[in-house]
Amino acid sequence: MITDIFEDKNAYDCYVREKFGIFVPIIYDSCNLSEQYEYPYYEIIIDFNDNSEKIHNYRAVITSPNISHKRKGSKRCYIILIEKEYFESRYRMYNNEIPKYKEYEFDFCSDILKTLNTFIFEYSKSMRNSEVTLDAQTEIVTHWIIRSLFGETLDMRAVASDYSVARAQHYMEQHYMEHITVKKLTEIVCMSETTLNRRFKKETGITPIEYLIDVRIKMAKLMLKRMDIPITEVALNCGFGNTSHFSSCFIKKVKVSPREYRNRWAE
Repeated sequence: MITDIFEDKNAYDCYVREKFGIFVPIIYDSCNLSEQYEYPYYEIIIDFNDNSEKIHNYRAVITSPNISHKRKGSKRCYIILIEKEYFESRYRMYNNEIPKYKEYEFDFCSDILKTLNTFIFEYSKSMRNSEVTLDAQTEIVTHWIIRSLFGETLDMRAVASDYSVARAQHYMEQHYMEHITVKKLTEIVCMSETTLNRRFKKETGITPIEYLIDVRIKMAKLMLKRMDIPITEVALNCGFGNTSHFSSCFIKKVKVSPREYRNRWAE
């Protein structure tokens, strides 16, 4: 059983199904980050004590089964263990080759924590037919971990209930590399600039242009991890008119320059 790998079960809140388990340290000293660990499961640690980039993402770290490693993160974290065959069967839906991960860091959208907490709540309440919904939430979390490994992060705050706003969002997600203005968006959704700005901000908390910049920065971060793409090319491919504007927006959002961000991933 997944729970058997923890020597001091009293130090964790444990929510475990056959193929999937969430463990939350309740005695912080129990999460000793200097010790070596090796599990027969995929281990994903989501550190919710460090949200330094401020784009609704947390740092997550994944290690493959049977690889000795140190836990990388703060003592305020979720530890997720996923059964090897189950995880890899889902991974193969995206890519046939499954890499070996050892303390591999990736961005994990904070909003998926809502699904983790829903899993925990339903598990604790033992609601009728909970085994069905818990399995469904296991599927959702597993798929979003895998998608996040490929750089696809989900931001629930970006999912608008207003169709006009959602249509504008979808257009920006698909055409972020092009020259987009609020006027262009108003033509797509058939409403005035004032109405679009008001509805968009009500739904997402930000303006359409701020949303567009967030999308462009997200895509730039993916491109910067590829060392073969010059930074100037990254800027232009993501819709920024020049590297100066790109660097300014990137520093404002990520708190480091594009070059510094690339160097971190090259270490």
